[in-house]
Amino acid sequence: MTEQFEEQFNWPAKRPLGLGHMGQCNLRLNHLVLMMENPTFPLHPRERLSYEESSVCKGLPFEPHEKCWVCTTDPTKGVTMVASLSPSSSEGDFTRYSISLRVVRRLQNRGIKELFPVQYKTFDMIMAGADVVVLARTGTGKTLAFTIPITEMLLKNSDAHTEKGRSPKVLVLAPTRELVTQISSDFQSLCEDDFSVLTVYGGVPLGPQCNSLRRGVDVLIGTPGRVIDLMERGVLCLDSVKHVVLDEVDRMLDMGFHKDVESIIAHLYEGESRQTSDGKPQTLLFSATMAPWVSSVAKRYLSDDTRHISFIEEQQNKTALNVTHLALPCPFQERAATLADVIRTYCTRKKSRCIVFCERKKDADELAAHSAMSADCHVFHGDVPQDKRELILQKFREGKYRTLITTNVAARGLDVPEVDLVVQCHPPRDVEDYIHRSGRTGRAEKCGTSIVFHSPRERGLLAMIEQRAGIKFRRIAAPTLHDIIGAWGGELVQSFTAVPESTWSAFLPIAKRLVRELGAHSETEETNLQEQQEGVKSKKHKCRAVPDENESPLRPPKSATTLRVLCCALARLSGKDSVVETRSLLNSRSGFTTYKLEFPMVAYRKGLAYDMLRGTLSEDILNSISNMTFIEGRKGVVFDLPTNLNETVSSNWNKAQTSATLEVLTELPELEHEDNSNEHPRGRFNGGNTRGQPWRSSSRGWRGGRGGGGPTNRLSFSRQSEVGDRRGQKHSLVDSTESTNFKRPRSNFHQHTKFDD
Repeated sequence: MTEQFEEQFNWPAKRPLGLGHMGQCNLRLNHLVLMMENPTFPLHPRERLSYEESSVCKGLPFEPHEKCWVCTTDPTKGVTMVASLSPSSSEGDFTRYSISLRVVRRLQNRGIKELFPVQYKTFDMIMAGADVVVLARTGTGKTLAFTIPITEMLLKNSDAHTEKGRSPKVLVLAPTRELVTQISSDFQSLCEDDFSVLTVYGGVPLGPQCNSLRRGVDVLIGTPGRVIDLMERGVLCLDSVKHVVLDEVDRMLDMGFHKDVESIIAHLYEGESRQTSDGKPQTLLFSATMAPWVSSVAKRYLSDDTRHISFIEEQQNKTALNVTHLALPCPFQERAATLADVIRTYCTRKKSRCIVFCERKKDADELAAHSAMSADCHVFHGDVPQDKRELILQKFREGKYRTLITTNVAARGLDVPEVDLVVQCHPPRDVEDYIHRSGRTGRAEKCGTSIVFHSPRERGLLAMIEQRAGIKFRRIAAPTLHDIIGAWGGELVQSFTAVPESTWSAFLPIAKRLVRELGAHSETEETNLQEQQEGVKSKKHKCRAVPDENESPLRPPKSATTLRVLCCALARLSGKDSVVETRSLLNSRSGFTTYKLEFPMVAYRKGLAYDMLRGTLSEDILNSISNMTFIEGRKGVVFDLPTNLNETVSSNWNKAQTSATLEVLTELPELEHEDNSNEHPRGRFNGGNTRGQPWRSSSRGWRGGRGGGGPTNRLSFSRQSEVGDRRGQKHSLVDSTESTNFKRPRSNFHQHTKFDD
């Protein structure tokens, strides 16, 4: 193994290898080797470690890390042995590129297992400091193509990210607020707390953005208009910028930002501060199309050795390759009902999302308010306030809203991987709009569907889009009931199977009731059908025999499986198809169950309830009781217990020998009003002695009587028949507050009273 290592890497295996030697051997994968101490082992960029193929290192301490296994010997000797070497399987494997360990882990936490082509083909160029112009389809991962290498370069100078008032090192310009937010999210997921990221755009107060700039930032992401505004106010200084990124450059041109962009670039490249040894900043341009203005900017400001990379070949499909393009004829007045059926047919997964594009904000508002649309849709356009727009997008990503009805404002920068369907209510007149709208689905190499509604007059626009975008629409008709049932079949089977028994069993009573009622209706319909076929005119005096249950095709089946399917369907309709979380009937807290304890006598203090429960339940359960309240009439109490104690309480109480009854409440009874001013927030008294324990104070009186300094939560209750028969007395025990002259023998006091805390 040692000779093999020396021959392959031309490096002495017994020589201590520290992190400082990595630069000398020109190998960049030091982060893939997990060492026990300081020694490191250089790997070839195209190879990784594999424990599965090892036969010589058995019995040695293996260290698992990411996709490799490393066998280490005594770290004090600085010697490291390798189990075996095998080539990487994918060109986008992290092991091929100089990506730090923490960035790799953060990418994997986001579910990214390897780099996409636009990312790994530009990584080395950007890391080398070259200016790069990239043409790529939407949804191919352009944002991470520049966030990953820029993050790596910033992490190398992590000591410079703590100075107060520092100017940004990175400037990213994007055309829309949504795209700015998306880029910021990618940067923050990679850097976490290693350096600061700030977004600036219009529609929000300027003060907080200025304050953040004064504190110092490392990465500034914003729209051109707000960046110009901050520069003119003297708050933003771009003299320290080392990296400039222009994302969606063609969209900036369409939105009229070209003058602002040129002004910012001219300041960066031609300003007096740039006539220094630092030189011009590295510039990266990312676009879906190569507009003439983009070429002009590249020739004027970028370096002569600028690298141009195009992932879009001429005369080829300019949209995402994994998107299916469909065209559906639909008149304007039928679009809402048709759209609802389309969503039901093409968004069958529970996590599926749909984006609907309208040409006008008014159309989006009307469509969202239509009765045919479900309640889980929301409108999103320029008239929506910025703070609400951010909340809508957040809830859309989380799945709170299944459908987003929007305008062209969401055509770019909106990255939601779960979007399976994009619907355009009209064919756009600009083919670039269609490319970017359809690009909201089919992202991250997933499949998606783009459907365009059109009228007969708009067929020419479809032909124009087909020609310029290099696609072919497949003409379809509106979904039928058979299509909807077929699309939902597989999803329904999976969803019904996933409904837990604790949930669907709760619907058994209503399911059996439906079976009985539908069975009665089926018998009536069957009889009417038979009478019509026999030509009987009068049904009033006809006597019919009850059909045999096994021979009646219309009688609903009553098997256990059928009842379960019906229960699952009811659970889906009610929206409760997962584990139903119990809630307290007293204060609606989740995770709590409300119980009712009934006594055979009238109680005046809660200590009686604790005394009866203590004989059956443990002290830990008693300590978990909260919100104890008397039922009207004081012949019982209600209280809450954590739901996870239900089985323990049920099993212990069933074995108890007591005259009291304990049950889980399904409906709250009438409760007595209580003054909670002296009670603990959990429903117990703060004052007094330990709950249910005899009072051992030297005070000798009831509340309001002699020795009134004692606790105020004593208990007496009415037990006329029991006490009278036992002692030969006919009177009942009453609270001393009702009769201050009543004096009770001390011996009887301890025998019949318990206290609540």
